[in-house]
Amino acid sequence: MTIAAPPATRIVSTSCLTEAGWLLGGFHVPIQQSFGDFLQNGDVFLPMTDVTLPGESEPRPFFALRREDIRLALPDPREARIETITGRAFTSPWSVVCLLEDGVLEGQIDFLTNQRLSDHLRAARGYLLVREASWRPHAAAEPSDAGPAIGASLPVALVSTPRIVGIAEATAQRGHGHPGRYNTTESDYEVG
Repeated sequence: MTIAAPPATRIVSTSCLTEAGWLLGGFHVPIQQSFGDFLQNGDVFLPMTDVTLPGESEPRPFFALRREDIRLALPDPREARIETITGRAFTSPWSVVCLLEDGVLEGQIDFLTNQRLSDHLRAARGYLLVREASWRPHAAAEPSDAGPAIGASLPVALVSTPRIVGIAEATAQRGHGHPGRYNTTESDYEVG
């Protein structure tokens, strides 16, 4: 019986916000797979190496992170092979604010031109890709060396849709091509 060799991988350096706090390490992602697909379709536990846990300074050589506990993943976009440019072909960027239990993530998501945010969110599963983002922890949150600086520019962030408390259009809109905010008529708020 021949045992197949594991697929070739690349290391994607990532800061992850979890229930326990921020941790920093490298995911081993198959070369042909995007980082987003890796998070969406990965096993229950995702292997990481050289991981710095909350409150520790020495990295651990191996750590298995439960995929469902990743609230926010901030990968190096070059290693993750995620484009940082928004609004290609049939999509347009739309500025949003995502409220999480730990803080607020602001940035841009891409979705079909002339689609409303509410329509886009009906189909959202797994991780939502947010570009040109910034993170602001709630006042009670503990600062962490593994997390981003408050207000730091984050080229890409993947936020777990089940972990989003709520999402809204940003007050200052940098996007284009969408019909805009809902009118305040009753029919706009009917559940379809």
